[in-house]
Amino acid sequence: MNEQSASDQLARPVQRVALLGSPDKPGVADVLDRTTRWIKQRAEVVFTDVTYDGRRALQARPDLLIVAGGDGTLIATVHSLAERQVPILGINLGKLGYLADFTVEELEREGDFLFSGDMPITRRSMMDVRLEHLDGRVHESPAVNDCVVLAGPPFNMVQVKVEVDGDEVTNVRGDGLIVATPSGSTAHNLAAGGPILEPTGEAFILTPICPQALTFRPLVLNGRRRIVIRIVQANAGTTVAIDGRAAHAFQRSDRIVLTRYGAEFLLVRNPKRSEWHALRRKLRWGEGPNMH
Repeated sequence: MNEQSASDQLARPVQRVALLGSPDKPGVADVLDRTTRWIKQRAEVVFTDVTYDGRRALQARPDLLIVAGGDGTLIATVHSLAERQVPILGINLGKLGYLADFTVEELEREGDFLFSGDMPITRRSMMDVRLEHLDGRVHESPAVNDCVVLAGPPFNMVQVKVEVDGDEVTNVRGDGLIVATPSGSTAHNLAAGGPILEPTGEAFILTPICPQALTFRPLVLNGRRRIVIRIVQANAGTTVAIDGRAAHAFQRSDRIVLTRYGAEFLLVRNPKRSEWHALRRKLRWGEGPNMH
């Protein structure tokens, strides 16, 4: 973590804006055109494209990247930026929109805060995932949400050994293992019974998927730890999935090394909403039973 707080503000007004849109969402070109017209009345639009890849947009040196699509589009863009992260605002054209916090109408109605020098940014830690194969091949990627070991076909139970800072912590036997960031605590981790963490925290969550032993419970670790996962028993189709996007085979003698990523994901949140809005309103956290 740098010297700035986990949730802070961009001190200068936004002057240069880049726009990206999902190639898979219908009507995205119209949304980009509409947003471009609105931005041009307030700042310079330095790049526009229908793509998940933000690398070309970085060449235009934007102060802000607006991404139209959904959470998957936003995560794909974050991956493409690697360690050159810039503040990202998501326009939700998908279903849940947990990270993509704005509609087009909300941006037009309420978005002038972007150009006043007090843009609220939530800094979220990411995970560095390094998959090392016995034959020397290496796959390395940031993870916004999680790294998941999945049993795969023929769907027998798998067994993985987990080491933390060189010490063996456990052997998990079951359908797999999730290692999640705080941002990912409300994704696959939550569905598997893991805890919800404040998104600006610095932690790793280890959550077994359908473990054989009832004694296994999710474990929250300091985000400065170095986690190594080795396969003890695998299926032919056992894989590692990173943010639900990239999947790689994971077999005996392979290992995964997980550490904190060298950059933070900079998410622009809607100042009209509480930081807990998505948790309460979209995931319905804390709601009582329906008495009607």
